[in-house]
Amino acid sequence: MYDINDGQELISMPIDTLGVSEYFKQKSRQMGFITIGEITDLGWGKVLKMDHFCYEWFNELVRLLKSKGMLHLLETR
Repeated sequence: MYDINDGQELISMPIDTLGVSEYFKQKSRQMGFITIGEITDLGWGKVLKMDHFCYEWFNELVRLLKSKGMLHLLETR
């Protein structure tokens, strides 16, 4: 597991290597995401409409991005 203090590293690192829950890792894989950057590139509007979307997963994503001062990256595209 890597230290995710640097926001730019957070965006590009594989989700499986981040300090997130196993549930978040599994749900991300199920939705086809490998990195946080792939999620933020879509924006929250498109993510909410995806198959297998779950608010528990989304809440963990929001908490993670907010803790790094990067919540703005989820703005709708």
